[in-house]
Amino acid sequence: MGCFFIITCIIIPGNILVIRAVMRNPHLRTPCNIYIVSLAVTDLLLGVMYPLYNVAHLEHVPEVSRLLGQWSVCRFLLTEVYALGISCSYHLVAITVTRYVAIFYPLRYQSYVTTKSTKYTIFTIWVLSHCTCVLMFTLYKPEKYSSRYVGVCRYELIFSVTHAIILLTIQVFLPVLIMLTLYARIVRVARHQAKAIALQERVLRNKCDRSSNAFNFIRRQELKSTVMVSVLLGFFISVWTPMIILFFHQITCVENCVQSPFIRATCRILLYMNSAVNVFIYAGRLPEFRKSIQKDITKLQKYLCFCRQEF
Repeated sequence: MGCFFIITCIIIPGNILVIRAVMRNPHLRTPCNIYIVSLAVTDLLLGVMYPLYNVAHLEHVPEVSRLLGQWSVCRFLLTEVYALGISCSYHLVAITVTRYVAIFYPLRYQSYVTTKSTKYTIFTIWVLSHCTCVLMFTLYKPEKYSSRYVGVCRYELIFSVTHAIILLTIQVFLPVLIMLTLYARIVRVARHQAKAIALQERVLRNKCDRSSNAFNFIRRQELKSTVMVSVLLGFFISVWTPMIILFFHQITCVENCVQSPFIRATCRILLYMNSAVNVFIYAGRLPEFRKSIQKDITKLQKYLCFCRQEF
């Protein structure tokens, strides 16, 4: 639980800083950054709900298991945790699509990816992710269909393999397939564009062509955003892989199953870290985020020093 507490102390203030950076700086309110803000909100809520869901696993603490092990409470926790997980996955899909449009249709990007269409897409992601989980966890009755439900709010003790396959297909397999398919094309074109930019810069090194330089700057910014999203995608896949393996082992194992609590906790911590690492990816890859967050941290430090002097 100590690791979850430490990660939570990174997720909550970190994502607040990301949200604050975009909300306070009009030049950061691009469609891609609006997706990042919505993703940060998702990570922020996960920073609250996921530790609470893991507290519900404490079967050796009767006071906790009696309260959080009730199906009405457990269903709410499961619905929120997995709805936020699905929302996170499809935010990455949406960001990947914007990178795809920016790379393949740069002249039409401004008309295709607008603030209005971005907000509509975000609204659709939030609504569909929650509606999907409400249906999945409302229609299923663990007392009637699962003999393994023992009053502890742990997904693998309640649901069947079929239910897990459907959930993981929606939450992980389908979005990863879409993102990998798009990135297979994006990387190929991005490499070609990076070489073209380098060649143009060598040709124009001794010339003063401001329009070409401005165009190259925009393309470099697009390539940087593409690299950032590829890092997000890579980390997303790496943290979900061990969790999926553990997931199916727990559900399919019937007799003589001895699972290490250390391995189970490690997989959950890795998955939870995804919401914390996203903050460092934004701040580390994009200079505008880094500068804005540094300003907020400096202001906070000055405020704390002032309060300390007052007392």
